[in-house]
Amino acid sequence: MSSYIEEIVGPGETVVHVGHVSFFAILGSLIGGSILIAAGVVVVLGGVLPLGAAVAIAGVIWLASGLIRRASTELAVTNRRVIAKFGLVRRSTVEINLSKIESVRVEQSVMGRLLGYGSIIVTGTGATMDPIPFISRPIEFRQALQAATDAAGAR
Repeated sequence: MSSYIEEIVGPGETVVHVGHVSFFAILGSLIGGSILIAAGVVVVLGGVLPLGAAVAIAGVIWLASGLIRRASTELAVTNRRVIAKFGLVRRSTVEINLSKIESVRVEQSVMGRLLGYGSIIVTGTGATMDPIPFISRPIEFRQALQAATDAAGAR
């Protein structure tokens, strides 16, 4: 299956940077799902198979939902626009032409700076893109966006 970004890139448009969501975005799902799986195994080993299996299955679902949420988020900068796509079944997309971007803001907490993640907020003429949280290496994403904006303005 091809990605959303590969499907919508038009003729003459090239992807110049691909962003990724940090694993810290799904940390709750990773920890919660793992705890439920472990608890389910303990309950099964204790002799209560139906309850243990149900708890373990709930853990697998929680863990899988976080991984799917992370994998189904696509972020890219092309030579024409910035693209953010969220969701697998229910899709939400935001695209802003580079010529319409007024500012790009990076917000990082202390923990985000230490662990290399943050939020990007893109402001365009007439609209502001919702914050894209938990982007890995947000400064790199902003630099790629700025370079693409500068290159688009030079044409």
